[in-house]
Amino acid sequence: MNILNSRASTLRHHDFPISDDGLLSPGVAETRLIRALQSRLREMALAAGAEERMFPTVIAAEILDRSEYFQSFPQSASAVNSPNKTGSYFLSPAVCYHCYQLLMNSALAGDTLLTCQGRCFRAESANDSHLWEFTMREIVFLGSDGFVRAQCDAWRQRTARWAAQLGLTAKLAPATDPFFVGETRGKKLLQQIRELKYELTAPGLVGTDIPLASFNLHERFFTSRFEVTLTAGEPAYSGCAAFGIERWCMALMAQHGVNEALRRVEESDDLR
Repeated sequence: MNILNSRASTLRHHDFPISDDGLLSPGVAETRLIRALQSRLREMALAAGAEERMFPTVIAAEILDRSEYFQSFPQSASAVNSPNKTGSYFLSPAVCYHCYQLLMNSALAGDTLLTCQGRCFRAESANDSHLWEFTMREIVFLGSDGFVRAQCDAWRQRTARWAAQLGLTAKLAPATDPFFVGETRGKKLLQQIRELKYELTAPGLVGTDIPLASFNLHERFFTSRFEVTLTAGEPAYSGCAAFGIERWCMALMAQHGVNEALRRVEESDDLR
């Protein structure tokens, strides 16, 4: 049975309703597809040698402030209010921030690969691809510049192969973020030239291209702010591959229908 709330979405897919505030309530088959995607991406991360961690859904304001989240994404954070807590907290906008908090003020023994999945919240304008609450799987890589770049490239290629294995028409292209180099036209061009960010996009349920995954080189942006180094005192670099689970579901449903999409995901391999 599919139950819609009183603020039903304008998205015309009866088993994938999104409220006007960007809250998703998928149907039974769609939930199975989301679970299958979560499982497959977890297997891919573990097969690549990542260490899995679990983190809270809330994050301290000081961690987001240290990450310059409020500066880069003004008005996107969702505050958490509780009369019983003395700290200031927000709903996590991305799970990777927890990884940097975990490693704060530490020296890495060597190249490090972490993976985590969590519910994320971004108070952007809700539409057919931007949800207020969504699921993110991340693989975070830290270590030498060469290791981080190699991992980012490997995950780009691995994800493109997986999309092709699923029969998903998608494209990989350079992109930009407000992080690292600002938002002016010249700085955005510099970011693209340095290839700090790539996105894999595909048509969603209403035909418009939506980003499914991003591959990001952070250089020393986060490691310097969280004082993460290598054991020998050398600077540590970081990067990540991030997957929006619900968006993968949307793109697969749009191209194959939910049942065929589920079959393809369940029969795909972990691309070791």
